[in-house]
Amino acid sequence: MSEKLERVSLVIEKYLGDIFGKIRVYRDENKFLIPWGATTIDIILFEENGEVFLDISSPVALRVNPSKDLLKFLLSENANLKMCAFFVEFEEGYLDIFLGIKIRYSDISRNTLEYILLNVGNLSNEYGREIISVFGGLSLKEYIERKKSEFPFKGEKILKEEIEINGHKFILEVYSEEEAYLLIGREEGKGEFIIRAKRYYKDAYEALKLLKEVKKALENRNFITLRKFLNPFEVDFFKLYSLFVKKEDLKKLKQLEEEINKLPELLITGQISYEDYKKRIKNIEKEIGL
Repeated sequence: MSEKLERVSLVIEKYLGDIFGKIRVYRDENKFLIPWGATTIDIILFEENGEVFLDISSPVALRVNPSKDLLKFLLSENANLKMCAFFVEFEEGYLDIFLGIKIRYSDISRNTLEYILLNVGNLSNEYGREIISVFGGLSLKEYIERKKSEFPFKGEKILKEEIEINGHKFILEVYSEEEAYLLIGREEGKGEFIIRAKRYYKDAYEALKLLKEVKKALENRNFITLRKFLNPFEVDFFKLYSLFVKKEDLKKLKQLEEEINKLPELLITGQISYEDYKKRIKNIEKEIGL
């Protein structure tokens, strides 16, 4: 990085500290990132023909299916936007939509920079909600959460199975770390674990057997068998039932949510026996049509 670019970067860093106060500003040489709602405000400083420019942008919506209506909307809004503009990038057949502006450093003051950054960030969040509700896609925050859900355990992923449950894709994965094996069950694209069971096996074959038995039980909607292989503390039964029940039974399931979630606690504290737990959970499954 040139001396001039470094000097301007230091000035911009000072401005950003004044503008955003307690909000952390991340810097990597001539690049800055500020978390802002469901998105970020990104700044890249660069030199062009002896002058320093600021490339300011913010992700609006990611992984959006391209369509004529979407592009027409973006072009129409660009005609009305006075300070910044939409631009898109194609990624694996999807559109990533951004708001941005390029401005010469010599043309801005601290107050001008604040006005631009806050407007770009706020517009990005507002347009993001609108575009995602109409055309689909993900906010940057949702995209990051989805990516994080792909790496739920620090060990090595050795096994994976997929199940279709009422239109929901359910993922079963086994991770290995030293002598432990972790079975993870979650809905595709979500970071919340519905199943999380840790076992200490001598080899991966035992972990594979557990995976196959759990998969078979889920495919057959056999919760009695599932409880033979997984204890009540390893399964979020409320979330699991939510995938299986019919729409007309969702209201009843919601009414039983507190009891379903409390039963494992009652069991572990000795307030009910395991026989009482099994009896009540079976009755709940009948009540919600499972």
